[in-house]
Amino acid sequence: MVEPTTTTPDRLRELSQRLGECDGFADVLSELRSGGQAALDGVCGSSCALLAAELARHAPSWLVVVCPSQEAADQFADDLPLFSSTRIHPFPAWETELGERIVHDEIYGQRLHTLKQLDLAATGATNQPGARVIVCSVQSLLQPAPAPETIRNSTRRLAVGDVVRFDDLRHWLVEQGFHHTSAVELPGEFSARGGLLDVFAADWERPVRVELFGDEIESIRCFDVASQRSIETLE
Repeated sequence: MVEPTTTTPDRLRELSQRLGECDGFADVLSELRSGGQAALDGVCGSSCALLAAELARHAPSWLVVVCPSQEAADQFADDLPLFSSTRIHPFPAWETELGERIVHDEIYGQRLHTLKQLDLAATGATNQPGARVIVCSVQSLLQPAPAPETIRNSTRRLAVGDVVRFDDLRHWLVEQGFHHTSAVELPGEFSARGGLLDVFAADWERPVRVELFGDEIESIRCFDVASQRSIETLE
């Protein structure tokens, strides 16, 4: 009889739990839970991700990892999945000047997505169990970010059954910096034809097709850019 063996990924993820069994680690957790500070010496390279994986396992909500540079933050984001399945939310630093930033910039989308997730958690609009990890650099924290109220006021919610004025919605998208195109391919683009509106928001992984019957939203579907096939029906 062949006994099942533990795979390498499973063994790596067990490492963080073994770290939690080390002498002194419980004292670190106790100090952090009480609002104090704690320092661990000799942590470098991939061991930073190993440590963060165990801290995330005990964190009640968010764990923020601040790296000395954007390169180090990218490396950390690559290392963490080796030791944990915790969801990573990157908050990268801008590489362009303020006046050069555009909606379809990947950094714009990543920063906006993380800020939205924080706001949803703060307002109780989402209740996902377990901790999530924000990975950023010192530079990204020093750069300005919009206030939660600004993001809310610049956000529009569409739902099946809503009655909307098609032209008003198109004008609103243009005002928010979206680019009108014949077929959406990149974040920050939208396409309008007949009773169909394709929208690819900056913080989305895939675009969405909104189908209207008159002024009423009849359906909303997430679709694949390459094949144009629907992937998921949304409300």
